[in-house]
Amino acid sequence: MTNPTRILLIDDDAVDRAAVRRALAKSGLKHTLTEASGGEEGLRLASEATFDCVLLDYRLPGIDTFALLKTLLAAEGEARAVLMLTGEADPELATRLMRAGALDYLDKAEVTPSGLARAIRFAAARRAFQDELAAARREAEAKSLELDTLNRQKSLLFSIIAHDLRNPFQALLGLSEVLGKAVAAREPASIERRAKGIHEAATQAYALLESLFSWASLQMDTMAVTLTDVDLEAVTNEVVRGAAEAASDKGLTIEVSCGGIIVRAQRDMLTTVLRNLVGNAVKFTLPGGTISVAGRQDGDGVEISVTDTGVGMPPGKVDDLFRLDRRTTTNGTAGERGSGLGLLLCRDLVERQGAVLTVTSAVDRGTTFRFRLPAPLVARQVPASAASAS
Repeated sequence: MTNPTRILLIDDDAVDRAAVRRALAKSGLKHTLTEASGGEEGLRLASEATFDCVLLDYRLPGIDTFALLKTLLAAEGEARAVLMLTGEADPELATRLMRAGALDYLDKAEVTPSGLARAIRFAAARRAFQDELAAARREAEAKSLELDTLNRQKSLLFSIIAHDLRNPFQALLGLSEVLGKAVAAREPASIERRAKGIHEAATQAYALLESLFSWASLQMDTMAVTLTDVDLEAVTNEVVRGAAEAASDKGLTIEVSCGGIIVRAQRDMLTTVLRNLVGNAVKFTLPGGTISVAGRQDGDGVEISVTDTGVGMPPGKVDDLFRLDRRTTTNGTAGERGSGLGLLLCRDLVERQGAVLTVTSAVDRGTTFRFRLPAPLVARQVPASAASAS
């Protein structure tokens, strides 16, 4: 059974409203009619109920018809068709109204039952067609954006393989050749120096491959992420232990302030994020500096932050930090090299857990990365024995 067409008539002239009412009654169109005697009343009624079609008088006292038309068409979630009613036969005006979004322009003197019903049916069909076109356009734009992202990801992978990954292997080849000559010449100091260089190049290549594989796997993984209760302090202590040697070599202090805090997270993802953020902080903090990892309750969530007293970044670099097409690498304060993939990986891992990674930074004043994860539905404290054991 076909639902009646819901019609809103906005016209300040009672005689004209009666004429439209009679025409609709004789038209055979199954409908419900709601009448408004002015623009403000019409807007109120349009906001309170859903209408398939609005019959709008062009000349309403005290209101801009074009502004009213725009408001009627802009209602979120509505797909209403608007037909203009006027006593003026002005083709130029009709064109302007149609360009503004009206679907038809009817002369009141020529409103007949059959003509009015036909115009309403045509407007409804045209409105539905426009909605389908708009939906198709949005879908095409989304697909285009997705393909563009995939192309940029592919280009990034090729760039890393062609450039970043080549450098440590070139170092390995060169240093191993020199090492062989040093062994033949029995030069212990040279052998030790070259062996250390080989170890550093191998470590750099391995770290790059780890980031590359993790990031590439994440892009291909469409599995839903399952969040569980995770002891933030235990994860943080694990990450800090891993960074302790590099921090000690630079005379850095790492502070942890998240005792007893539980978050809803994917543990491995959270560990990877904190490992990369702490490693990044170590890389860009000058000797004698401090790195702080903190967690604090924030309503129904937990804000996690990694702060350093390092070299910081200017605003322009902060804005481009997570842009795939503006990936840059900067050597650390001790010449440490990176791929520029770590922060992209962190952003994606944080987003996969339903959060957003943000950054604030100032040159020579340090940098802070923050993200917010949900707290457990039933808050619980980590036993003191468990916290001290970690």
